[in-house]
Amino acid sequence: MAKLKRLVPTHELRTSFVREAASKGRLFVHHDKASDLLVILLVPPDTPTAVHYIDQYVGLLYQPDNLEVVGLQVEAFEKSFVPRHASVERAWRLSDSCELEDFGDIQRAFETQAPHLATEIARTAEEVAEFSMREIVRAFEEAPTY
Repeated sequence: MAKLKRLVPTHELRTSFVREAASKGRLFVHHDKASDLLVILLVPPDTPTAVHYIDQYVGLLYQPDNLEVVGLQVEAFEKSFVPRHASVERAWRLSDSCELEDFGDIQRAFETQAPHLATEIARTAEEVAEFSMREIVRAFEEAPTY
C-alpha cells in the first residue's frame, strides 16, 4: 500500500474525550452491507468526523475542530478485515456466541456483542497504530450500546 498522506499527524490526535467516554459515552455500531463499512462511534452518528487511516482498512474517526478521537472505521470489513483476524471473526459471528429465538434475543446479543466486537477491532488496530489504543479499548469495553 502506498504511504498515506494525512491531514493531521497522528501524534496530534487526542484521546481525552475517549477517556471520559469510557464512563459517560455511548457506543454506536453500524455496518453498511452495501459498502462493507463498519463504523464504531462514541458520539452520535450525526457528529461531524474526519478519518485518519492507520492502515489499509482501519481509520481513527476524530472531530476536526478539536482532533479528539471518537471512534473507528473499518473498510472492506466482511470481505477482507474479518477473515484476517480470528478474534474479530469470532465476535462478528452471532451464531458462534448465542442462540436467537426472538427479537429480544437479537437486542440482547447486540448489546453484549457490540462492545466485544468493538474491543477486538481496537485491539487488532493497536498492532498497527502509531499511538496507544488502550484508552479506546477501555471506552469500547465500558460504554453502553445503542
